[in-house]
Amino acid sequence: MAHFYTHLRTAEGLERDEIGTEYPSLEAAYLNACAGIPRLAAELIEEGHDPSACSFEICDGADQLLMEVSFLERVTRAEKPPRPVPLTISAETQELFNHLDLLTLAIRDEMTKLRVNIAQSHEEVAIFRARTSKSSWSL
Repeated sequence: MAHFYTHLRTAEGLERDEIGTEYPSLEAAYLNACAGIPRLAAELIEEGHDPSACSFEICDGADQLLMEVSFLERVTRAEKPPRPVPLTISAETQELFNHLDLLTLAIRDEMTKLRVNIAQSHEEVAIFRARTSKSSWSL
């Protein structure tokens, strides 16, 4: 699951989504934004605002804009929104992602070994200190 922020852009400015929501994909975030447009457009009309000038800005966890969803997509038609075309990546890029996954697993494995070694070192230092303090008392 990825964390997405759905900011609201109106004629008055940007209303930031400070909390965000987890979705399995950008497509799921897009479909959820589209589902909320009719209700929000009705509220904006009641308040005297023009919803056609509004949009959702879907951003990732680093607040990078991934997609802009204009209210016109849902206000001017009643059918379901089209699903966005999934991004395709080249075989070379996929191979790099696979290599990155392997490197990540190797780093995690090394980190686990490192933690075990550090814990053993702490134990050995504690034993050494205990022996040293006992032998200085026995003199």
